Amino acid sequence: MAYGDLSPISREPMRPPAPLRVVFGALFVALLINLLPWSGTPLLIRPDFVLLVLLFWAVHEPRIIGQGMGFALALVMDVADSALLGQHALAYVIATFLAQVLRLRILQLTVAEQALHVGGILFVSTAVMLLLNSMLGRDFPGVALFLSPILGAMLWPVVRAVTAWQKLRLPPPTTMMR
Repeated sequence: MAYGDLSPISREPMRPPAPLRVVFGALFVALLINLLPWSGTPLLIRPDFVLLVLLFWAVHEPRIIGQGMGFALALVMDVADSALLGQHALAYVIATFLAQVLRLRILQLTVAEQALHVGGILFVSTAVMLLLNSMLGRDFPGVALFLSPILGAMLWPVVRAVTAWQKLRLPPPTTMMR
C-alpha cells in the first residue's frame, strides 16, 4: 500500500448490518433446538446451540448482539433447563465478552482456526457452569461433559455457513433517491 493510498486494508466490500429478522430468527431456531427433549448421554454431549449462534452474531454483528442479549438469552435457558437462575447467564456473559475481545482475531482466521477459538470459548463456558454446579454440591457429571465444547467447535463451520448463507440471501435494502 503506497503512501497516501486511501483504499481499505480489507478488500471485502463494506456490507450493511444483518437484518434483525435474520439475527433473531437464527437465535430462535437455536433456542428451539436446545429445547428438544434431550436425555441421557446426548444431553451431556449436546452442544449449546444458543451459545454457538450467540457467539456467531457477537463476532459478526457486535452492534446488534452483545452481553446484554447474551444475559437475556441465558435467563431463558436457565428457566428452560430448570437450572440455577443466573448459571447460564454468567457463562454466556463471559463467553460473549471473550468473543468480543477476540473478535478481530477471529474474523481474520480461517474457518478451522475460528472453530478452535470458539471451542476454547465454549470450554470456558462449560468450565464456568461446572464450577458453579460443584460449588452447589452437585455431583460431577463425568468427562463426557467436555465433549460438548468439542462438538460445538466441530459445528462452528456449519453454523457459520448456514447463518452467513441466510445473511447473504436477503436482497440489499433499497434507498429512494429524489
